Amino acid sequence: MIQLLVCGRQRMSEDEGIAGQRGYGLDRTLALSDGVFAFAITLLVLDLTVPSLLGSASNITIASALSQELPKFLNYLVSFFVVGTWWNAHRRNFAYIRSDDAVLAWQNLLFLLCIALTPFFTNLLDVYGSIQLPVVLFALVQAAAGSLMTLMWWYASSNHRLISRRMKDEAIRIVLLIDAVSPAVFLLSIAMSFFVPTTVVQLSWLVLIVVTRVVRRHKSKAIRRA
Repeated sequence: MIQLLVCGRQRMSEDEGIAGQRGYGLDRTLALSDGVFAFAITLLVLDLTVPSLLGSASNITIASALSQELPKFLNYLVSFFVVGTWWNAHRRNFAYIRSDDAVLAWQNLLFLLCIALTPFFTNLLDVYGSIQLPVVLFALVQAAAGSLMTLMWWYASSNHRLISRRMKDEAIRIVLLIDAVSPAVFLLSIAMSFFVPTTVVQLSWLVLIVVTRVVRRHKSKAIRRA
């Protein structure tokens, strides 16, 4: 009898240790993710520089110099809100995930790779924003980020692998469909780049923010109903 109690306590302590390790692994994944997001946003702002004026500066010369930097400001704002949209989606998805494993960790690393590359492709837009290829490359990286986000949720939620078993299948499908909207927006913008100016394509990425906000509102209601 005493042996059974000892074995039972050992088994419980082992299970608690495994659960603690999984929780600790998830905490490290989230900490790394937040760090990469913060670093990417910081790198974005470093592309903005104060104009260097020859001779004496005045209101007119400063305003003229800043107007020439306007495309950089627009690219910064677009990229900032795109990265912010990914951060929000990542935060919402991982709110349902209870633990992680090696597969999810690697999927998340690939997703963070796309986030870390965003400042570089934003800088490419600053220099060659009127050419189609830089616009397409930026959109491809963001479409890859959205696809990896969708893949992470599909993997974590499949058979309730890493999420709570109390979450209903309908709610799981709602999150999956919403995640798939973002990469679809960027893939559509690539098709648009063959017919409209690159500036219009870049502004179309802001649609992602509006769509995400509307969908998120319906998502919350639908998940509560589910």
